[in-house]
Amino acid sequence: MAAISKIHFPTIDSFDGDYFFLSNFYPSPIVGVDDGIEYPTVEHYFQAHKVLDLDERAKIAAARTPGMAKRAGRAVDLRPDWENVKISVMYEALQEKFKDPELLSQLLETGNKQLVEGNSWHDNFWGDCRCPNCQYKTSYNKLGGLLMQIRRNNGEKKK
Repeated sequence: MAAISKIHFPTIDSFDGDYFFLSNFYPSPIVGVDDGIEYPTVEHYFQAHKVLDLDERAKIAAARTPGMAKRAGRAVDLRPDWENVKISVMYEALQEKFKDPELLSQLLETGNKQLVEGNSWHDNFWGDCRCPNCQYKTSYNKLGGLLMQIRRNNGEKKK
């Protein structure tokens, strides 16, 4: 019986350097469709939407850096439905980000490559942590999956 070889797909496994535009920390101002607040990055949008209070959202939107927005988002009392809406909130933010024609063009140029947010901060829900402590943990790579969905949807529109 012949050995079965693994199929390897071309992969972008780090959202930095040439692929920093894929990161939620990439400067890409978006306006919240549900609140009219301008967010400097997807990270700001995502963290702010952990709450329903518009004043609290505006404070997170005003954070000087995406890292500061992330820290602020970790300190809030989560909205009651957060676990049910967090993926759709991320998808909304990414859809807004990639309305920018230049960013959308860059996303489409990734072709059929797998998009994986490789990281070392133990995030196996949105990405794939590559540290030794996480090597046997399941990676869901939800961010990469949403980016590929947006790429696929927009690629089909161009045909």
